[in-house]
This record gives sequence, C-alpha cells and structure tokens, in this order.
Amino acid sequence: MDITVEDQPATLVAVLRERVAMDALPAFYDRAYNLVAREVAAAGFDVTGPAFGWYRDMPTDSVDLAAGFEVGAGAAVGALGDGVEVVEVPGGPAAVGVHVGTYDTLPAAWGELRVWLSQDGAGMRGDFLEVYLSDPSEVADPAQNETRLVLPIVR
Repeated sequence: MDITVEDQPATLVAVLRERVAMDALPAFYDRAYNLVAREVAAAGFDVTGPAFGWYRDMPTDSVDLAAGFEVGAGAAVGALGDGVEVVEVPGGPAAVGVHVGTYDTLPAAWGELRVWLSQDGAGMRGDFLEVYLSDPSEVADPAQNETRLVLPIVR
C-alpha cells in the first residue's frame, strides 16, 4: 500500500456516534448508515461522499465510533434527530493509503500505517478514519473492496 501525507480539509459530516463493542461493528454500521441517510434526507441535505467510520479513540474491546456521510452545502453543525448530528471532522495533515481487500484484512493495513508512522517520526492526532470507497453490496468479490485509510498526524 502506498502511503502519502495529504492535507485534509475540515469536512462537515452527518454521523451517529456511539461506543461500540468490536464484535458489534457490522450491526452498528448497518444501523448507522440507514439512520443517517434517513435523517439527512429528512433535513433536506445531500450526501456528498462515501460512507465512512471515524474512530475517535484507539479500539480495545470497544471503540468510540462515528459512522455516516459527508454532507453538502446548507448543512450546519447540530442535531438532526434520532441521535444523528452534523459535526466537523477537523482538517490537517494525515498519512493516507488505499487498502484493497476484505474488511478483515484492514488491521494489517493499519499495521502498515503504524510502521510508516514510527519511521516518519510523526505522532498521531488520536483519531482515524476508514472511508469506504466501494459499496460492498455492489462489489462481487469482497477482496476488491477499496478502503481509504486516513491517519491524522502531528509533527
């Protein structure tokens, strides 16, 4: 996986945020994406980017996770309904790589980013994102799923 440093813009997103047990991630993601899409549409906003997971801390047996979509013009920070809210993902430098493979191989891809981080000497901001570039319901072979890994860094 090629890793580059990119300056990420601050982004408005609509998310459902909860502390989630690691073995409950698939069910949370399914529930969150459906709920967020419904609340965004009800508010009259547009989804303008792919689904993502914003990990707000480092996973243990659970993780503080916000799942949702980037939202377009007209959206403002605040609550939408049913626990969904519009928030801003802070911008700044990030180590970025695109992983092609099944979701169960993501930990190894994150391992590559951690090795890069230790070699580069940069520190972690404390959060990270997985941007799901391909929709698994539309990809015949799960080994072809593309996930953009975004690790915000401080130097």
